[in-house]
Amino acid sequence: MNPLLNIRPYLKLVDVVVEVVEARLPASSRCPGIEEFSGGKGLVRVLNKADLALPPATREWLEYYKELGITAVAVDARQGRGLGGLRAVLDQMSARKRERLRRQGRQGPLRAVVVGIPNVGKSSLINRLVGRAATRTGDRPGITRGPQWVRPGDGWELLDTPGVFAPAHRKGRTGALLTALGCLPEETMRPEEAVEELLGALREHNLFVVDKAYGLKGNEPPEVVLEAVGRRRGLILPGGGVDVERAASFLLREFRRGALGKATLERPGEGGSPETG
Repeated sequence: MNPLLNIRPYLKLVDVVVEVVEARLPASSRCPGIEEFSGGKGLVRVLNKADLALPPATREWLEYYKELGITAVAVDARQGRGLGGLRAVLDQMSARKRERLRRQGRQGPLRAVVVGIPNVGKSSLINRLVGRAATRTGDRPGITRGPQWVRPGDGWELLDTPGVFAPAHRKGRTGALLTALGCLPEETMRPEEAVEELLGALREHNLFVVDKAYGLKGNEPPEVVLEAVGRRRGLILPGGGVDVERAASFLLREFRRGALGKATLERPGEGGSPETG
């Protein structure tokens, strides 16, 4: 799906597309069709929420992108960590543009647009770069409204209203993982289904954060996990049984905010969503 049409008129003014992805799911949280959308402009990939991902896995992704010739940085936009690397990249691009324009007897700032699927932290990134609450932020997909230019420094500007892409995957494991991360609304699928796929992905990567949090062995089926979650959290129906749907939704929220520990759900070259650059 194409990004919101309200940023289309600005594209001819943009030099760089900053694509924000979820550091816990870097390939599957990419913008579908980003290369066509960027139209040969500079592309910088930002792995946001890196504080919630496994550091060795994030380093592996950055090295992988480097081998592909893709400029990429890892940040924690909410806390402002890692932004120096992104600023340095944009400063370098700005310097190259200024030199090019100087030779032509012209001048002007580097202009960039931030894009990404919902809830990867686009607005939080812009807010940190600008240094004030330039956009509304939240944990519900698609919260940002209204385009405007903001100037984080003398050398470059950002278009603020990020381009919001719809995720390419809404079903299967990838859809479930995007739901678990909040990139798709929970209404996209039953929360129990999303939990089942999330547990499978975690265990395949030898990550037992859910099991450890609830004192489980690591091989129990999802219904046993949700039973443990529901009873631990008091999510009980009038008849005494566990409210499985509420338990699943609670578990997804806990994972989403990183309360269960760090996790990376895919590695470079894995089959689910290959990274083609």
